[in-house]
Amino acid sequence: MKHLKKDLTLIYSDSAEKSIFKPIADEASKRGYKVTLTDDKFAKCEIGFYCQHVNFPQFSKFSLIMLHDIIQQYGNWPDLWLREPWNKYDIGFLPSNQWVNNWNQCSQWYYANPRKGMYKAGWPKADNYAGIDRESYKKEFNRKHGIDDKKPTILYAPAWENDNKQDDFVQSMLKLDVNILIKQGNVDPNYSPQYYAHYHEVLRMSEMHKDIVEVTILDPTTNIFEAIMASDVLVSEESSTMCEATMMGIPAVSVSNWLIPDTDPKRFPECDYDFVFMTTKEELTDFISGILGSYGDYVSKVNAFREATFGNIGGSAKIIMDVIDDCVEGRPVRYEALKRRPEEKVPKKQLKFHRHECIKREMYYNYNKRSKLFHFFYEPVRKLKKKAEGRE
Repeated sequence: MKHLKKDLTLIYSDSAEKSIFKPIADEASKRGYKVTLTDDKFAKCEIGFYCQHVNFPQFSKFSLIMLHDIIQQYGNWPDLWLREPWNKYDIGFLPSNQWVNNWNQCSQWYYANPRKGMYKAGWPKADNYAGIDRESYKKEFNRKHGIDDKKPTILYAPAWENDNKQDDFVQSMLKLDVNILIKQGNVDPNYSPQYYAHYHEVLRMSEMHKDIVEVTILDPTTNIFEAIMASDVLVSEESSTMCEATMMGIPAVSVSNWLIPDTDPKRFPECDYDFVFMTTKEELTDFISGILGSYGDYVSKVNAFREATFGNIGGSAKIIMDVIDDCVEGRPVRYEALKRRPEEKVPKKQLKFHRHECIKREMYYNYNKRSKLFHFFYEPVRKLKKKAEGRE
């Protein structure tokens, strides 16, 4: 491999992705790297680090890839890589045993394998919080936000805000003697019609609940771990926040009959994870009361899953940078790469779908965004196709 400069560019699209990269950026800076955090997905990089669904590592001399969401593409597990191939990157990083298991089921396909190896590294987003004394942190958080120290705190952090879900939660929790903490996702309303609706529903719910004494509404740009560390239970539907709560030893509850608006018609959550406790919106009050009444037992179950599933909590950025250091210096990586299954030929139907997805994404997200001439011809055709398919 050609000699690499210690010049690392981390490419993100929102505050959540930026918070994933922050511990890596800090560790890289300590090691003498020039570090750039940018939302320019076409940035030309010496070493480019990506985490979005669609990336362009062809603009990097050396490229790395990780997830932006620890339950990314859950509905398509185990084969994330069919739609989001990692064979175009040099190094890939996975966060947990579950993801190693997913990859093991797909590693026979060429598109699931980074050129120089796949490594289990942990989840860097948790690094800055793993070593913190939770009780001290919670007291300081409560003081800052005017929250009652004597009450347990129940956190609401959904994947989507729609159909009055936040109000369902608030009304359920007002029946209990608890602090009610709200952390909505930070989304770009211009990204899609669903994000637009989500954004404005968050504003409507915030206006509805802002004057309720028991309710604390956090800025959506807040790092989710700040909210998790201050909470005793997290409530969601299918958000990756449930996985992140489990990582920190906090019980996570999924409300199974809250709807998800990313399809038409809306669907029920896909949330049969082993680490999540399930209930319905009608039973939410009693279910949370039951958890608080036997809190130690629930935490023990969470911690058992945490220890079996997540490795390197608090040290993943160090592992990632160790791998990058070894690649920069041109020496063998000090950690053993995950062993792939013997290569197999991708079945024709699967291969056709994979190639179609790759071409479609490259055309829309790359050429359509970077070339005015391509955009001029492409957009009318795309709109006609959507209309013919009844999507407009």
